Amino acid sequence: MPRSLRLFLLPLAAAALLVACNDDPKPDQPKKPDSPVGDTQLRDTIQKPIERAKGVEKTIQDSKDKQDKQLEDQGG
Repeated sequence: MPRSLRLFLLPLAAAALLVACNDDPKPDQPKKPDSPVGDTQLRDTIQKPIERAKGVEKTIQDSKDKQDKQLEDQGG
């Protein structure tokens, strides 16, 4: 290979490598959150006993109010 061709190809190869390495990667697209099916099931599992407890609390409070009223009516 003639010397002048080598002197031309070496900078050309170096420039090609620099250009190839200079490309900025595109930023990753933000991930969409997965469907909330798992979260819904977990929420429902946690909420069931809480709702049941609220119902029991209301029943107990109503019973207490009724008992207090009966005591007041009896003169206590």
